[in-house]
Amino acid sequence: MPEKAQLLSPPDTLEVLKELKPHAIVFGEGESEIHTFIDPYCEMSQRYLAFVFEQQERMFPKYKFYFYLYELNGKNSSHIITSILSSEFKDVALKSVMLNHEDIPFEDNGEAQRTVHAIAQTAIKIGVFKRPYIIINGKVKQ
Repeated sequence: MPEKAQLLSPPDTLEVLKELKPHAIVFGEGESEIHTFIDPYCEMSQRYLAFVFEQQERMFPKYKFYFYLYELNGKNSSHIITSILSSEFKDVALKSVMLNHEDIPFEDNGEAQRTVHAIAQTAIKIGVFKRPYIIINGKVKQ
């Protein structure tokens, strides 16, 4: 079985991500960007997000984290992704679900499906095959 790999070059990946930035849930104010595709119900994504927040005092001044919600096969997270993306406070909803393991009420503001579609299309172009899928300087971190 061939090893899964990033489908686009780092510069092309960064170009595609530029269009996706408005759909991200963003934390931090640093100059360096870290783009990550996560599934709210993925244990590894939850652990990654917990690590980022444990280190936020050190990391948020240096980095700007862009999180894109993208469902993993078998996680059945589409409803929670829609609810987070429909929330007025997406950052709070994301942390409630992924860090505190809280249920949030189902919400669908109509915009969420367009965001889900845009993220999925970009993920397919890039070749996202796992969560978390972390991209720094256009390169996937293994």
